[in-house]
Amino acid sequence: LRQEKDAAGRWLPLTDRQLTDAEKGANIELTLDRNIQFETEKIMHDAVEKYASDRASAIVMDPKTGRILAMASSPQFDPNKYRELENYAYFLNTALSLAYEPGSIMKPITMAIGLEEGKVTPDSEFNDPGTISIGGFNIHNAEEKTYGQSSMYKVLEQSINTGVIYVERQVGNEAFRDYMKRFGFGEKTGIDLPAELAGDIRSLDRTKQDIQFYTASFGQGITATPIQMVQAYGAMANHGLMMKPQIVRRVVYSDGRVEEREPERIRQVLGEKASEDIGKMLRTVVTKGHGKRADVPGYLVGGKTGTAQVAKSNGAGYEEGVTIGSFVGYAPIGD
Repeated sequence: LRQEKDAAGRWLPLTDRQLTDAEKGANIELTLDRNIQFETEKIMHDAVEKYASDRASAIVMDPKTGRILAMASSPQFDPNKYRELENYAYFLNTALSLAYEPGSIMKPITMAIGLEEGKVTPDSEFNDPGTISIGGFNIHNAEEKTYGQSSMYKVLEQSINTGVIYVERQVGNEAFRDYMKRFGFGEKTGIDLPAELAGDIRSLDRTKQDIQFYTASFGQGITATPIQMVQAYGAMANHGLMMKPQIVRRVVYSDGRVEEREPERIRQVLGEKASEDIGKMLRTVVTKGHGKRADVPGYLVGGKTGTAQVAKSNGAGYEEGVTIGSFVGYAPIGD
């Protein structure tokens, strides 16, 4: 209804009045699986309580189609009582609206790039010095450990920072930057949900300093969103083919028209061999490395853990005693 009002907001009875009849809307059918969604929310809620986390997010995606089977964020709110919410930050869907330094879950991406470029194989070895000094900075492994002679399998199993730096050096800065973009980092996935962030890998464009590329190889100095990480791992799981994350399966209009949303291919990121090799390596992370708790009897689960520092808002270093824990993986490895 459209009609003129006076300064006090009262309708003026003798002015033009326009009334537009309501139209029936469309039904939107999502890709979510209600059973997987329910279990995901339950598990995430229990984890938040157990670890007293500030926030959490979880995504389940079919890598063959890009269809999202579950997506959940915490803290949650009741959409029927959204006006009662006092903290508007709860409206944030952290699965796609929170860009953070992902940490070690980026290491398999770097390794996959090295495999695709033929610079390393899973059995390639390097001698870990424990520390790399560059530009006045020292880059250590976690807990300042030194692993000595190590295979690429071990690099991922033990999450060796110097090991993925070795891979990045073999690939070269320019090729590494190009592959990061091919994996979708630095741009939005385009999923049909509001307020998605693109993450930030602009430091790789702005500088030729090796240290920026070294830290990016293990997920520091750049940012990504959980949905970007899922899309990237989905490509590794899907024989190297990246699919666009999809939340809408179909739209049914009031006149009976049905608009089907078909799965959308983005690009071939890796070849079959590199995809197969990185899957085998992620499997050993779960059986021998830091991802043991992710294993499921009867399934060949592969994946990678990450514990990322939280950058200060002023850009001066990292917050003390605050970390973001992540796990990304897929199962079964072969399919």
